[in-house]
Amino acid sequence: MEKTGEVALARTLGLGSIVLLGVGALLGGGLHVLLGPAIGLSGPGMFIAMILGGLIALLNLQMYVALGTTFPEAGGGYLWVRKGLGNFQGFLAGWLSWFAHLAAGGLYALGFGFYVHELLTTFRIDIGISQDLLQKITAIAVILIFGYLNWRGSKMSGSTENIITVILLAILGAYVLFGSAQILSFDQPLQNYLPLLPNGMLGIIMAAGLFYIAFEGSEIQVQAGEETKNPQQTIKRGLFMSWGVVTALYILIALIIVGVENWQTVSGYGESAIVETAAKFMPFGRFLLVLSGLLANIAALNATIYSSSRVSFALARDKNVWSRLAEIHLTNFTPHLSVIGSVLLMIVMVVSLPLIDVASMASLLFILLFLQLNIAGISIHYKWPDTKWYYKIPFFPATPLIATAFYILLAFTMLSVNLVAWAVTAFWVLLGFVNYFAYTETRSREDFETGIVYEEAVRIGPKTGKRILLPLAPGLAWEEIRNLSEVAFALASKFDGELIIVRVHEVPPAMALHPNAVGKTTLDQEKELFEKLQDLVTEYNVKTGPAKKDINFHSLILIGRDVVDVILDVIKMEDCDLLMMNWQGYTQAKGAILGRRIDRVLREAKCDLLVIKNPKPINSILLAIHPSAKSPYLELMGEIATGLIDFYKSKIELFSVIAQNVPAYLKPDPTMALKRLQMKRKDFANIIYASEKSVVSGILKEAEQKQSDLIIVGASLPKILKEIRFGTDAEMIVKLAKTSVMIVRGHQGPAENFIRNLLHKFSTPKELPEKPPVV
Repeated sequence: MEKTGEVALARTLGLGSIVLLGVGALLGGGLHVLLGPAIGLSGPGMFIAMILGGLIALLNLQMYVALGTTFPEAGGGYLWVRKGLGNFQGFLAGWLSWFAHLAAGGLYALGFGFYVHELLTTFRIDIGISQDLLQKITAIAVILIFGYLNWRGSKMSGSTENIITVILLAILGAYVLFGSAQILSFDQPLQNYLPLLPNGMLGIIMAAGLFYIAFEGSEIQVQAGEETKNPQQTIKRGLFMSWGVVTALYILIALIIVGVENWQTVSGYGESAIVETAAKFMPFGRFLLVLSGLLANIAALNATIYSSSRVSFALARDKNVWSRLAEIHLTNFTPHLSVIGSVLLMIVMVVSLPLIDVASMASLLFILLFLQLNIAGISIHYKWPDTKWYYKIPFFPATPLIATAFYILLAFTMLSVNLVAWAVTAFWVLLGFVNYFAYTETRSREDFETGIVYEEAVRIGPKTGKRILLPLAPGLAWEEIRNLSEVAFALASKFDGELIIVRVHEVPPAMALHPNAVGKTTLDQEKELFEKLQDLVTEYNVKTGPAKKDINFHSLILIGRDVVDVILDVIKMEDCDLLMMNWQGYTQAKGAILGRRIDRVLREAKCDLLVIKNPKPINSILLAIHPSAKSPYLELMGEIATGLIDFYKSKIELFSVIAQNVPAYLKPDPTMALKRLQMKRKDFANIIYASEKSVVSGILKEAEQKQSDLIIVGASLPKILKEIRFGTDAEMIVKLAKTSVMIVRGHQGPAENFIRNLLHKFSTPKELPEKPPVV
């Protein structure tokens, strides 16, 4: 729960700045220092690795455009992964993204130091120190300089970068033109392209993995979303324009560099490959390409410091790292402490590691980040079907799934390229775990507790059984509250657990989250309500006697910006096992199933869920199940039914609908269903398998004929790449039934269900139906 108003950045960047921001980031250390090592892996087919990298980047770009234009906030991928995959995965994405940008910045700074040494060598200047020491001293100096420029403000640093990028494009364009002329002057222009794939396709994939940092720019551009004018259009156009310019240039340069000289010779040049080849065919080639290397690394470093500070700013704003990193400078309007923190960590990296390890680590980190992002993007599409998308991904979800497969392939090949990169990445992830569980979770608890306006008795202690959460919606009559509470009592007794009943008050953004947001009169009324509920609990405990454990009852009055966010916080903080929600009526809202709030809880709650329509005293129950008895929720349904029978002393019927054309001898045996419900035949007054055209009409007709007070149905199974919902039958029953209805859904994700069904298919032998008796 938040405590203050939202922290925001000023919108100052236009299309030109966004395009040049991306181009400047892309044409950095990857091109100027990694061409030689990458060609050593790929051979003359380096241009194929460029095409592969460009295509993977284009696939990834589809998701970046969709998310960046729809959710243009500082933090980019971190916020999207958190939205799609939850808080922990979101934190991990932000943590990886921050380190990825730090590694990229370290690469560009070391690349700049390398080209300073090349510049001195070009003019035959000896300053009496080793290349390695000069490289690191220069790297530290340039990080400090551009850290200061970013500290001053993105508008000023963006102008500097734009000039650098334009000069850089002119030099590289000249390299392509002069290189083309050199190749065409050969008697056999294609002589250096053979053999095309000396190391096979594995070499191409390894080169694409090592060089992938050169295709990283989308993340930097979308980090600027919160500071971009008209972000929906500007970011979309800027991303595609930057990708097109840079990918075409990469392919052309790859063709030129192996076309002018033997690929093994070019590989032997190492980090200076593009400089050494330019010296062979381009007027002032050595000087111009050294200048290009200096400018490219400066532009990329500037953009990367900018982006890394925005990631740490977003992490801090959500209290995932030290919260003071989210402070905005009062004069420059920049996250100044985030800039300083990123600069210091970048300096540590360039001092500790050599250039090739930093480059490999940067590529690996972005590969892992983009892998996570595409999975999260798919999840967001299905979790929020009514979202207004400003860009629709072609051939969704095939496009992000293909991108995901490619990123997994690149990540595995990086094991062969550089083990140090994987080792350092693993160490950083371990630090992230320590930070998350030692700091982030603690701060989340503190923020949660600041939203408590009133709490009955003592703080909720360790769990003694299943913990049930019952939020009471405003406007409920006392009779409804009493009936809901009795169901909760019955289940708490069955599960030998505890009951938490909460009231949540929404506070508008314009008001501070303060206990005084709930008026004294309202607070007194709600305290009186909780006292009446406590009397009911006491009455129930006395009635059940010493044979059953007393119900532990806790009551909370909470404030927050959004009711669902508060409920999800309570589930997480109090480790609730079952959430009970009252359905108050069908909604016509587009994209909603039962109502926007219940729908959100259904998607995001990490616990079992029980939705109740029209709660009332229960004398007869209709337990409706699928005839296959394969639902993973049957055990939970059985526990709930048994608890209600014990409390209300009601009778129960087991009912299932089968197709009308099923012969009598093929009607299901209830043995499997009873086993999974963990109930016995004697528990039921009737067990009926009825032949009907429609499952919904069959259940409703049976309930009406038997005058059932309650219908219990299970949710449908979650499916991979399908919107998480209760299922059409359950939704129609709860909407059309004239009596009370409970929908039961256990906490089981699509992936868990997919694996469970797969194991079930392989482990359970198929049974042949019995033949009809011969007359």
